[in-house]
Amino acid sequence: MHDPDDEEARQHRGIREVEAESVALMIGAAHGMDTTGYTIPYVSTWAARVDGQEPVQVVQSTGERVRKTALAILDQLDTLQVGDGTPPGLERDAPSPRTSRTAANSVETDRPRAASAPALAGRRL
Repeated sequence: MHDPDDEEARQHRGIREVEAESVALMIGAAHGMDTTGYTIPYVSTWAARVDGQEPVQVVQSTGERVRKTALAILDQLDTLQVGDGTPPGLERDAPSPRTSRTAANSVETDRPRAASAPALAGRRL
């Protein structure tokens, strides 16, 4: 997930932990697993350990890298995905660029896909 020259990410385990667990949350969500009970406290704890940044800043600053990584992994998996990776209880402000994954907006692929999960109210990761 990181450029070897990214000094901040290499030096701070908190950032790496936030990103890795957030990616895992999205992969699990795409497969119908709700890990928010474990993941949210875990990510919050590691984000709070990053010096000079509030936890919400850490999560927000890593969000795009997390999203891109999770989508790249999901695109490589040959598994039935029941959602788009949006964790239960979290809602995006705008539609995901992954709308091409839904059957109505894309060319069928050789692997099974389910329709996108309904939008859920809550906090944004």
